[in-house]
Amino acid sequence: MFDTHTHCMHSHDSQQDPEELIKFAIQKGLEYIAVTDHYDGELTLLPEFSYIPQIDLDNHFKVMSSLKEKYKDKIQVGVGIECGYMAEADGIYLENLKKYDTDIIINSVHTIEYEDCYMPSYFEKRTKYQAYYAYLKAVRDSVDAPYHYDSIGHIGYVIRKSTYSDISLDYKDFSDIIDDILKAIIAKGKALELNTHSEGTGLDFLPSTEILARYKELGGELLTFGSDAHRTSRLCANYDKACHAAKELGFRYLFKYLNHKPVAVKI
Repeated sequence: MFDTHTHCMHSHDSQQDPEELIKFAIQKGLEYIAVTDHYDGELTLLPEFSYIPQIDLDNHFKVMSSLKEKYKDKIQVGVGIECGYMAEADGIYLENLKKYDTDIIINSVHTIEYEDCYMPSYFEKRTKYQAYYAYLKAVRDSVDAPYHYDSIGHIGYVIRKSTYSDISLDYKDFSDIIDDILKAIIAKGKALELNTHSEGTGLDFLPSTEILARYKELGGELLTFGSDAHRTSRLCANYDKACHAAKELGFRYLFKYLNHKPVAVKI
C-alpha cells in the first residue's frame, strides 16, 4: 500500500505529528507515504482569510527531508506540498516552490471566485449549476498552472460541503467541461487523484466512478491514491475500494511520485 496525499501539523487543519504519521505508516505496512501539507498561497491575497495560519515552508521541508533520510531503510517518504490554486497566486508558487526539493506537488482547487467552497455562503448565493460549474471552471484553469505540479487533487471537492438537497455532481450535467479537464490532464502528462476523503458525499472516493471511467475511456493512465488523511486513523482509508474500482475499470497501475517522476505500482 501507499498514500500520496496526507497532512501533518504543518497544515493549519491538522495536529498530527509528522514522525508519528510515518511510524504508523510503517506499522501499517505502507511502502510509501507522501506528506503534502497545505500551502494556501491564494489565501494570502484574500484579507478575509488572514486568520488562517500559513505553512512555514522552511520548517516543513527541513523536517520532512530529515524524516525521509531517517526512515529511508523502512519506507519511502515523499516530500510534498498541496497548493491551493487561484490564478492570482501563480507568481507566489512560481517564486517559492523552486527553493525546495520536492517529490510530489498536488494542485487542488478550494477557492472559487474568491470564496472558499467549504463555507455555506458559497452555495447560498448560487444555484447548484452555477456553483458546480464555477468550481469545474477553476479546476480546468488549474490544469494550466505555470508552476510545476504532478497531480490534480480531489476533483469533486465542491460537493463535500454542498448544501443542496441533491449534492451529486453528475457527469451528464457537465460533460463538456469535465471532458475538457480530463483531456487536459492527459495531454499535460499529469495524474488524476483518487481521493478517499469523501465523508458526506455518498461516494467512496473523488472523483466519482463515472468520471474515473471517462478518464480511462479518454486514454488516462496516470492515477494516484490519496487518503487526504489529517490524522493516522485515516491513513490509506478505503484503499481497497479505490483499487478495486480502478482495476474494474481497466487500470493496471497506481502511481507514486519520487523526484516528480511517476513510479508504477501494479494494482
